[in-house]
Amino acid sequence: MKKRNYILMMVLCLTVIVGGCGEKKQQNNTESKDQVEDSSQEEQEESSQEDSSQEDTETEGGTVESSSEDVLDFKVTDYVKLGEYKGLKVTYPAVSEVTDEEVKEYIQEQLEENTEYKEDENRVAQEGDSVNIDYTGTVDGEEFEGGSDTGYDLVLGSEDFLPDFENGLIGKKAGETAVVTVNFPEDYDEGSLSGKKAEFTVKVNSVSEVIVPEYNDEFVKQVSDDKTVADYEASVKEELAASAKDESDMEAGENALRAAMENATVDGYPQPLYDFFYDDTVAGYQAYAEMMGMEYEEFLDGFMSEDDIKEVVVESVNDYLVSRAILEQEKMEVTDQDYAASAEKMAADYEYETLEEFEADYGKTYIMTQIVREKALDFVRGSAKLQEVSQEEYYGDDEEELEVEEEE
Repeated sequence: MKKRNYILMMVLCLTVIVGGCGEKKQQNNTESKDQVEDSSQEEQEESSQEDSSQEDTETEGGTVESSSEDVLDFKVTDYVKLGEYKGLKVTYPAVSEVTDEEVKEYIQEQLEENTEYKEDENRVAQEGDSVNIDYTGTVDGEEFEGGSDTGYDLVLGSEDFLPDFENGLIGKKAGETAVVTVNFPEDYDEGSLSGKKAEFTVKVNSVSEVIVPEYNDEFVKQVSDDKTVADYEASVKEELAASAKDESDMEAGENALRAAMENATVDGYPQPLYDFFYDDTVAGYQAYAEMMGMEYEEFLDGFMSEDDIKEVVVESVNDYLVSRAILEQEKMEVTDQDYAASAEKMAADYEYETLEEFEADYGKTYIMTQIVREKALDFVRGSAKLQEVSQEEYYGDDEEELEVEEEE
């Protein structure tokens, strides 16, 4: 799986994680699920709906789900016929060398995370300050798309906006309104605003001094166990190298499991399992939309269709089914001890203080599906014939496309 696809998959995983941190809400999206057409499973669907109405319980975190026994209680061989999954030839990218530039970028991120914003109602805005603004833009007296917003935080001098706009706010205080004229460049965004003159009415809601910590030994002691800048930079480089190794290993495992999936034949699925992954996926996207300040319907209109969501769900279902089939074929079980150890590690990775809190937000079904997948991935990676290739050979044009996408 090349980097571009891998990153898209990671985004999907992260949306589920976002939905779970602190409060993972799974909702009964029955209207959308009822649209799933699979005549061979109509009886299962009817049965699962009946069972869920009796067995579903609501947790403190808002999660609504059946117990693991209900969702995961089926015979996997009824749905999966495995192909080759051992000794697969798998390529994976060599571990990338950590550059000094990457170390600097990491440190800069830490400085930004520890930056303070000191609001002062009497402060006159100057370059480097953060201002919270409401603004409305017009061209020839008419408002234009994307030209208005409320509660926007802007650091003056950041060049997030055109210089004319940002310079027009220097010298203003909280509560004041500025009328700023902006001349869009001829090559601006290759859109309808190119070469146009726009007028923005901007209300300054607040002005804050931005206090960036000085990068020195004292800062290092506050954010790490190191005592000097030199020690900290060495630790950062070591941490980034370990992360690069993990990424390389993960890519090898993902490719091995994907190859096993491609060699397998999956015929249908248990409806409760599909329903679980559907609810879980939608909950993740809803949380992501909320994080982006969007209504869920807006997210669907702009990024995903219902068919896209169903495709993601079926992929997740098949992924679990094949993973579980591999474990059963190898007579590998998830014992109580396995569950406890893996769940504790997951809880720590997700920054939960206790396993109980993690289980309350995510539910044992979700945790079990992830443990099954991880054990299967580890097995197929361990048995695979791995071939390491250079980053350039592995990613090829995908690397350039990714850089372009990141810039956009």
